[in-house]
Amino acid sequence: MKRGILAVALLAFSSLANAGLSFNQLSTATRTEAFNVNTLPFYAVGTSLGLGALETNETGTITFTYLGQESGYNNKFYLTIGATQMLTENPIGTQASAFVDTTGAVSFKFEGNTGKFAINGGTWASGTSIGLIGTNMTVSSGLAAGNYQYVIGYNDSAGASTLGDWDDYVVGVNFTPAVPEPEIYAMMGLGLGLMGWVGRRRKQQAA
Repeated sequence: MKRGILAVALLAFSSLANAGLSFNQLSTATRTEAFNVNTLPFYAVGTSLGLGALETNETGTITFTYLGQESGYNNKFYLTIGATQMLTENPIGTQASAFVDTTGAVSFKFEGNTGKFAINGGTWASGTSIGLIGTNMTVSSGLAAGNYQYVIGYNDSAGASTLGDWDDYVVGVNFTPAVPEPEIYAMMGLGLGLMGWVGRRRKQQAA
């Protein structure tokens, strides 16, 4: 019974793992350069990743955390929901967050060499791209320590959008829904109900 209750609780909380976010993969790409952001696990040359856009499917608060970069350019990140917020290359761990009240592609963009933008869900300058580095990733130490539902990287200067390393500017992304999903409430309620039932059974057996 205890294991059953634990399973219900874990299911309820695991449902929130990537709540509200998805990555719309438009194409795939190959790493042709070493991945040099030391806050994240190493990814070897020759591995692949998806290129595309980060999207929301409900309202809530989205937070971007700067995790690191390896680039000869002075890259930037812009969260363009409401008043534009900009993150530069220092310090690691700085954040930009905003309330998202529409669904679809999240309004943000990366900038590489002056004016060379890659817009999420929009136009990418020649040779640039936005890639999905990983999901449910953990940074275990440093100013950016934490868990991230998605880790997104920007490729600023490859000869083609599908070639590069995507560590020219890297952000971790988390999303908090405005209202928890009804099924989450139901699962949590079921778990609490089972715990109460077990408690009553124990009292009756002890009596």
